[in-house]
Amino acid sequence: MQPKLTVVVPVYNTEKYLRKCLDSLVNQTFKDIEILCINDGSKDNSHIILNEYAKKDSRIKIFNKVNGGLSSARNMGIENARSEYITFLDSDDYVENNAYELALSRFVNDKVDLVHFSTNLVMEENGCERYNQDYFQHKFRGLVKLTSYVINYLDVCAWNKIYKLSIINNYGIRFPEGKLYEDNPFFWSYALVCDYAYFMPERLHNYLSRKNSIMNLTMKVQKTKVNELSHEYDRLLCFEEFLSFIFKWNLFYKVALTLEKYFEKVFRDEINHASKKNVKNILEKSTDIINKFSLNKLFPLNRLFRTLSKQKYYKIEYIEFITRKQRIFGLYRSPYRTTFCLLGIKVKKRITKNKLDKLAIDTNNKFNHLYDELSQLRQIIVSNVSKQKKERFLPNKNNLIFYNQINLNDFRYYFENLSIVANLTNDLDDSNSVFSFEHQNVFEIMKLAEEQNKLFYYIFTGFISNVIPPYGTAMPIFCSCISFVVDSQGYYNDGNVATDLENLLNTVQLDKNQLLRSKNVISEIVNKKLSKYNNYNSNFNNYR
Repeated sequence: MQPKLTVVVPVYNTEKYLRKCLDSLVNQTFKDIEILCINDGSKDNSHIILNEYAKKDSRIKIFNKVNGGLSSARNMGIENARSEYITFLDSDDYVENNAYELALSRFVNDKVDLVHFSTNLVMEENGCERYNQDYFQHKFRGLVKLTSYVINYLDVCAWNKIYKLSIINNYGIRFPEGKLYEDNPFFWSYALVCDYAYFMPERLHNYLSRKNSIMNLTMKVQKTKVNELSHEYDRLLCFEEFLSFIFKWNLFYKVALTLEKYFEKVFRDEINHASKKNVKNILEKSTDIINKFSLNKLFPLNRLFRTLSKQKYYKIEYIEFITRKQRIFGLYRSPYRTTFCLLGIKVKKRITKNKLDKLAIDTNNKFNHLYDELSQLRQIIVSNVSKQKKERFLPNKNNLIFYNQINLNDFRYYFENLSIVANLTNDLDDSNSVFSFEHQNVFEIMKLAEEQNKLFYYIFTGFISNVIPPYGTAMPIFCSCISFVVDSQGYYNDGNVATDLENLLNTVQLDKNQLLRSKNVISEIVNKKLSKYNNYNSNFNNYR
């Protein structure tokens, strides 16, 4: 009979902890599971312990293989799983006895593709890394739509989650083998093709932080070889795997607003943790990734992408990179000093305070000039896109995709009044309009809208945004917004562009009924003591 849940347990030289791990599995209150133990070439007594437990419990199946690392062991588990759901448990960790019964009960409907439970950190010894507890702290509760905004705030660990095996197999999602940070592309790829996740506050997973665990070796950035594999730019290699998945399944629109920041974080991490001799390799690999996926064309305003694409590494301010030609004869300027090179000899001179002040003034003037140029360009782009409109915004006629880091469906109560005017969707193909909320960088969104022949709108909150404060203590909590402005030209508080609202106020004459209604609304606002972000202690449900 097909089991409900598969638990994949990679095992490598963990005889000291293995019994506690297996005990937590065989004693689960949920019995309909299979336990796939992947013995990844252990050289201690782990195989003896596995055989002992397999004789006692038929749900335990042992797979022996040549040592290939954590990813290859997990992938073997995926390939041999026969269940509906799958999860992963490292052999030095353990779970609470009711973990899987509670977690599986949170698959409340077909839309839930992921259940994410909390983690308890167990410190073994003083020599291990003391992680920030906040990393494993849930930022969300209950049923939440998995958007790029939500995914960006989640830990990527594979082991405190339950997945649908069908999604993993349908999209060919696997752990990249031979690399550290292997959880990143696996989890991000899975999350991007999912619908909803259920977040549980219960701490059901016990993570043992020990000195020689893979995660501790990763955190300490060991410059050695793990499993006889070099890891000098594994972060970049895992990011490359993730990009391959994105473009293979046409998911770029889901990450367009977060991809730049994610790459820059990966790039900086690699540079900060690299030895000087490896910096050039990291730069060249970054260039390879940028050009392979044409990121400089997808993000033409990104200076880092442009610099890496053209291999002008010396222009990256926080990297002191001098080309071979500059070493023979040339000048290299960093923010605080000038380096003169002649036949390999370097002469460095610090920039004085007066020169730094002058440099700051010159830079500021150049920035202001550039800002003016960009403002004019923005005006032209907005005008061109507005002219291409084939229809006006009409109630109940547009399917809108909400393109923003704060997704409409994440905080549905905040935006519930929008259901009056639009059908909301996260699927670009199903929409005929795209809109951006508040002050986001809209150029890429507008470009996508134009390419897909979609209408583009700005949307932002009106004078009364909320009836209660929009921010809670533990996590972002929003209540329903009272008013919205939908505009095809821009934001009303941006003086660089004209807007539909501005034109409306300048051209439309209000009749007596409209004027009377306005006065009544103003009186209500004053009497109820409402402000844009109201903290008046009252029963806000009255204002629905």
